[in-house]
Amino acid sequence: MAGRQLTQGERSDASKRALVDATMRIIADEGYRSTTVARIQEEAGVSRGLVGYHFGSKQGLMEAVLTTIRDSYVSQVLRRKEQDLPGLEAIELMLDSYLSRLGRDPVPAKVVLVLALESVGDLAELRQAMATRLAEMRAEFEEWIVRGIEDGTVRADADPAGTAVYLGGILRGITLQFLVDPDGFDLDEARRAAVSSVVNGLRP
Repeated sequence: MAGRQLTQGERSDASKRALVDATMRIIADEGYRSTTVARIQEEAGVSRGLVGYHFGSKQGLMEAVLTTIRDSYVSQVLRRKEQDLPGLEAIELMLDSYLSRLGRDPVPAKVVLVLALESVGDLAELRQAMATRLAEMRAEFEEWIVRGIEDGTVRADADPAGTAVYLGGILRGITLQFLVDPDGFDLDEARRAAVSSVVNGLRP
C-alpha cells in the first residue's frame, strides 16, 4: 500500500526546513562565505530558485536560520511564558536551558557565533540579521527583568536594559570558550556557576 502523498503545504514546509538545515551545516563546517545560494540549494537537495521563493533573499534565509535556532533554545521558556512564570524564574530557566542545550548539541550555538563574528566585517546584510536577533534576545531578557521587578522576584533597582546586555554576554562568553576548547573546563560547573551568580545578583 502506497504511503500518503504530502500536501503542497507539507512539501513547502519540508523544503524550507531542508534549506535551513543545509545552511546551518555549511555555516558550522565552512563559515558564512561558503553559503552561496546555489551551494545551499544543492546541499538541501531542492530545486533552483527555492531560496528566493521561500525566503525572498539570502538575508531572509539567514534570518530564518537565526529564528529557528532561537526557537529551539528558548522554546522551554516560551512554552511556560503564558503560565505567568515569575521573572527571575524565567531568566534562570533561560540560562540553564541554553547552556544545557549547548552541551547536548553545540551546532546551533556554533552557527550563531560564526555569524556574529563574521557580521563585524563588510557583510552588511549579515550584520543586519545578527543585529535584529541580538536585539530580540535583549528584549526578551528585558521583559523578564521588568516582570521580575513587578512580581517582586527581581530587586527593584535592577537596570533592565543594562542587565539584558550582561546576560547575553554571559551566554556568548561561555559559548565561545566551550566551542574553542570543549575539554578545557566543565560546562555543567560553568552553567551552575553562571545561573547561581545571576540569580543571587538579581534576587531582592
